[in-house]
Parts: sequence; C-alpha cells; structure tokens
Amino acid sequence: MGIGVSGLMSGLDTDSIIQKLMDLERRPIVQLQKKEADYQAKITALGIVKSSMSDLQSAVEALKDSDNFISYSASSSDTDILTVSAGDNVNPGTFNIVVSQLATAQHVRSAEFSSSDTEIGTGTLTIQVGNGSSVDISIDDSNNTLAGIAQAINESDAEVNAAVISDGNGNYYLTLQSKETGASNTISLSIQDDDGNNDDTSGLSSLYTDPATHSLTETQSAQNSKLSINGISVERSGNEIDDLIDGITINLKSADPTKTVTVTSSKGYGGLTKKLQNFIEKYNSLIDTLKEQTAYDSINHKGATLMGDSTVSRIGLSLSNILYSTVNEIDTSVNSLSKLGISIDENGHLNLDTSKLNDALENHPNDVITFFTSTESNNEGLAVKLYDFLDGYLKSSTGIISAKTDGLQKSIDRIEDQIERINDRLAKREENLRHQFNALEDLLAQFQQTSGQLEQQLSAIRNLNAQIAKSRG
Repeated sequence: MGIGVSGLMSGLDTDSIIQKLMDLERRPIVQLQKKEADYQAKITALGIVKSSMSDLQSAVEALKDSDNFISYSASSSDTDILTVSAGDNVNPGTFNIVVSQLATAQHVRSAEFSSSDTEIGTGTLTIQVGNGSSVDISIDDSNNTLAGIAQAINESDAEVNAAVISDGNGNYYLTLQSKETGASNTISLSIQDDDGNNDDTSGLSSLYTDPATHSLTETQSAQNSKLSINGISVERSGNEIDDLIDGITINLKSADPTKTVTVTSSKGYGGLTKKLQNFIEKYNSLIDTLKEQTAYDSINHKGATLMGDSTVSRIGLSLSNILYSTVNEIDTSVNSLSKLGISIDENGHLNLDTSKLNDALENHPNDVITFFTSTESNNEGLAVKLYDFLDGYLKSSTGIISAKTDGLQKSIDRIEDQIERINDRLAKREENLRHQFNALEDLLAQFQQTSGQLEQQLSAIRNLNAQIAKSRG
C-alpha cells in the first residue's frame, strides 16, 4: 500500500490527483490486457474448432476400418431342431432342411464288478478310435481298480472319455465314450493281460464282457448325422456342419424327419451406412463451426473471433478438395463420393442417398470398401486421406492447431510479463508521487508555521506602536 497523503495543509484531494495520474500511466496496461483478451478468445475459438475436428476424425477413423461395412446374417425357422450362424461372404438365399438323424459317439461298457475299488488285474490296455493312432496304457498295482483304470485312460492321449458308473443295484461298470461322433469313430480295446491269458474272465481281461471275442458291450452306436437340404440327402460325422452352405455353420440340435426347417441367409449394408451417417453428421457440424468462428456480422460490423485467420480458412477448403478426390484402380462407377450417393448442398453440407449407396454396394462391394480404406501410396482411400489431413492439424505436439495455440499462449505470456514489469514501475512511480506530495504538505506546514510566527511579531509591533502613540497624546 502506498504512503498516505492527507492534503490537510494544501486543501488538495491529493489521493484523487495521484489516482488520476496513475490511471493515465496505466493506459498501456489496458491496451495490453485487451490484446491479451483477444489472444485468449482466439485460443478458445481454436479449441472449439479443434474439438469439432476431433469428432470428425473419430468418425473418419471408423470409416478406415472395413469391419462391419457389410453384415451377414442367417436364421433358422426352428431353433429346437437346428441353429445357424453366419460368417463372411454369405450369399442371400433360402434353404429347406430336414434332419432325420443326429450324429452320435459310440459308448461301450465293461463287464460288471461289485465295486469301483475292486482290484482287477495288471497289464496293458491298447485303445484306438476309428483310424486314429492306438494308445497303450499301462495298468499296474497302483491303478488296477475300475476307478484307477478310468483315471489312467483319461490321463492318456486316447480319444475316449472313461468313467465308472453304478446301476444302483450294486453293479459297477467301466464306460468308454468316443470323443468324436460319427460312424467311423468306433472304439477298439485290446488287453495284454499280465496273467498270460487274454481270453478268460480273470485278471485284466475280465474287463471284456465277452473275453472270447475280446469285446465290450455297446450301449450307444456311433452314427453320422443325416439330413436333406433342398432335397439333397447328405451325411456328416458331426452335428456342427460348416461345409453345406457357404459362410453358414449349422448346429443340429434334434432330429425330426417330419419337420422342414427353413434357413434364410441375407447380406446387409447397415454397418457402412451407419458409419457414413455419423461421418456426415460430424462433417456438417465442423462446417457450421468454421462458419460461426469466421463469420462477419454486417449489421453490427463485427467479425467473429477467427475471421481472416488463414489457418482456419484453409481447413474448409482443404476438406472440400479431399471430398472431390477419386481412387484409382477401382470401378469408375464407384470411385467418388457422388457416385456413392453422397452430395454437397449449397451450404457445404453433405447428404446421403442410401438407395444409391446400396446399389453401389450390391454391384461393387469390394471396390466401395477400397474407396474408403485403401492404404496404397499415392492412391489412398478417402477415409485414409481425411484422417491424415485431420491428424496434421490435431496432433498434440506437432499439429498445426497446437502450434498456433502455443504461439498465442507465448504471446499471452509475454504480455503478462510486460504488464508485470509496468506494474512494478508504476508502483514505484506512485510511491514517488506520494513522497513528493508529502514533501509539499510538509513544506506548506513549515510555511504556515513561519507565517504564524511573523503574524505574531507584526501584531506585537502594531500593539507597541499603538501604545507609543497613546502615551504621546
């Protein structure tokens, strides 16, 4: 706080005088602050433009990715009998399917035993499924019970699942189930019994239900699935079938030769349409933002914050040039936005004709995808060109907008430094003024004191003269 000046001696409003003098000297600060406010307004406006460009870049990035451009679907009229799923490149169509038999895996069981812990015998089991490789499994004193044998089989590479099952009447069985369905995947089990006899009911060979023929009892046969598709009879080893209809996987759930299931496949373009609609929305929003930030108000004779800014002015022009670009080496009927149903109106806004777009996709789907996504040097797709252009403005460290914003911020920093220096100088100037006015008040006080003393002396002289004159009279 400055030194107080009372003005009691001079009668002047010295505080007011000093304030007005300082206000005059602060005028450069006001001008600098106005310039700072202008720079800050430009930074804010650039931030609005950058945000709108970033929204557009996100929409363009989605267009660079061809995933979900074209969608494929398939449906079943009776999902209790079969379900379907669609992959890529499914052709539209309708297929009538009758499922007469499901594929099954072979199940076999051993002879019956009184307990899962009954010791059976030792030796070697050899298991083979269909034409697959045979697997030898050693049975010794550590695993020669039904439970131990089942565990040893499951821990081997044999293509079967083993289990011990009780029928609830005190009988236990070793069961084997092929891991694969189909008529060719039958289970073969041979036993090399350590007791030297593989044909009797003692030792490890007692697992056979018929030791003489070295066989187990089949509880479920191995069979193929059987179905007809559009009147053509087919068999497959499994219930998941992916080689009947291109791009469609069929999962059989149940068999009913009296029912016909209709499978319908279709192709849609909703993915690309949705991405394009989002792109158009963000593009039009950016165009409106650019106009708003660079407009001139002819009524109030005032320009918007970024009016005349060359950096911002180039954005709209460059975007327009890119939109009119073409892509080589694709069908000429789809090598521009206008040929894909996207037009530009008098306001610079994009509009989409979905019917024209769908026609282009129906006739040249791969070329349409290439038009947006090509990464070939000097022949980039539209989305790739737009993304790279926007990235040149939006990069956090080297982007054009960031560089411009940094430049404005540096100007603001310099102004603030300048204001700080001026304030420091003015603070000293105000202090000096207060010292000077205080000195004036002190001087006036001295003059007043001297004047009083003189007045007293003159009054004394006048009194003396009066007395002298009176004594003479």
